[in-house]
Amino acid sequence: MSSSKQLVINCGASRITAAVTEVTSGDLKLNRVVTVPLDYDFTDDEAWLGAVKQALQEIARKHRFSGKASIIIPGNQVLTKTIRIPQVEKAKRAQILAFEAQQNIPYPLHEVVWDSQVVGDDGVETEVLFIACKSNTIDEICRSVSAAGITPERISAATILEYNALQLAYPDEEEDVLLVNIGARSSNLIFKSSAGLFARNIQLGGNTLTQNIADSLGKSFVEAESIKKRFFTGDLDYTDGDSGAKLLQNSADAFVRRISQEITRSIVNYRRQKNAAAPTRILLTGRGALLRGLAEQLSERQKVTVEFFDPLGGILVDGEITTDAEDLRFETGEIIGEAGRELLDDSVGVNLLPAEIQSEIAFRGKKPFLLVAAVCIALAPWPAYIGYKELAATEQKQAQALEAQLPPLQSRLSAIDENAARVQQISNSIEQVRGLVNSKANWIQFFAEMQESLMQAEDVWLDELAVVRERGADQERSTFEIVVSGKMLVRETANEEGINQDVLTRRIRSLQSSFENSEFVDASRPPSINWDTLRSGLNVLPFTINLVVDASITL
Repeated sequence: MSSSKQLVINCGASRITAAVTEVTSGDLKLNRVVTVPLDYDFTDDEAWLGAVKQALQEIARKHRFSGKASIIIPGNQVLTKTIRIPQVEKAKRAQILAFEAQQNIPYPLHEVVWDSQVVGDDGVETEVLFIACKSNTIDEICRSVSAAGITPERISAATILEYNALQLAYPDEEEDVLLVNIGARSSNLIFKSSAGLFARNIQLGGNTLTQNIADSLGKSFVEAESIKKRFFTGDLDYTDGDSGAKLLQNSADAFVRRISQEITRSIVNYRRQKNAAAPTRILLTGRGALLRGLAEQLSERQKVTVEFFDPLGGILVDGEITTDAEDLRFETGEIIGEAGRELLDDSVGVNLLPAEIQSEIAFRGKKPFLLVAAVCIALAPWPAYIGYKELAATEQKQAQALEAQLPPLQSRLSAIDENAARVQQISNSIEQVRGLVNSKANWIQFFAEMQESLMQAEDVWLDELAVVRERGADQERSTFEIVVSGKMLVRETANEEGINQDVLTRRIRSLQSSFENSEFVDASRPPSINWDTLRSGLNVLPFTINLVVDASITL
């Protein structure tokens, strides 16, 4: 039989209640409950965090609570706002909600920690409950919880948790119900119907009545709180017609009127936003609901049945819990709603624990496993190391045996290298001789072709033949040219006007073309003709022709 235990700490405005819950076979069980009153000036909002810190220390030290815990903060410490946004994918919802929230809350968004709960969707718009708390308040709560030796696993807002407790206590409820939790500083109103959830927090609670009494009697807040408790519990005896009793009752009546007005206003907003009927029953909870005559007056004013909410109706309670059942009923609604989130398919709730702290806690929880994994990883190579060490010893012996056979082989290898070098030299010499043989025959043929070209051209002779070889970085880019210089006899008198340079140029170019017909010549460059000799009176015309030899033919 699987079970899971959870520590839930409800940090209220006037007291802290810590409870250990357990889920066993689909049932929620309350194992242990401890309540510690907060000792501070209720008129000083800033003193609440210090009182919470002291109470957490007492819970951890005196009552031995430790480990991970879900923390609940009261409605007066959070901002609750219903926002309608266009229906979009869940991944894009947060961005749109952040933009809309910034337009609807009185603080810059970066100064708060926020989360949201979808409470309705009509296919066009999504109704979202936006819940936020100031970052410095959340940080201080986290520090106080950690200082008490408790790890905050989640920070929930009390505003909507009793919706879960309501489902657990009345699983077959079909009526439209309004749950009113009257706390010390504020009251939470939760509407449950087929139209969905609607929640509202009003800044009106038991301290409001205390302040009214203090103003009426001219007493301090602490004195008025004591008088209020004694009067409405019957410990303070006033005679009929006593002016003090009238003042106290008038203050209570004024408080009931204000509560009733806020309930009426909330019902109007609920019906307008949800397009639903008014609730047919009101359930009261919270210690402020113990005000004598409150249920009767609300029933008369709202014209509906008013009853007290019993969150224990849907759970199991350990028989060793000594706390009075009446106290449990009015103090554990939010705790049961938080602990029961995992039991309900349509549970509601938010987590105001900052993401960086969630990541740190998650990593902290993984540390033991990481440590074990690190030890296993560190030990894992040892078997392989031992095996490799034995294998290395065997390989070393074989290597020594091979090294003993190596010197003769190295001597033979050196002899082979020397013979290979000699063979290469001989091969190169043979290639050179073969090249000379081939080149000689080719030169003879080439000269014969040149001689034939000169004879065909007539009156032409060669004075010089030079070979120009240019090798580039790449053998394929090397050039091989033959430069021939000669003269052409001009039979016309140089002084005669009948000498035609174009005719002489064509004769030289014809000779060049004849040279190009040789299979050894790939191309030629334009001839260089020196006309100065003719101008000086000599009937010879010097010229120079560059022949580019075909590199693929040996010459």
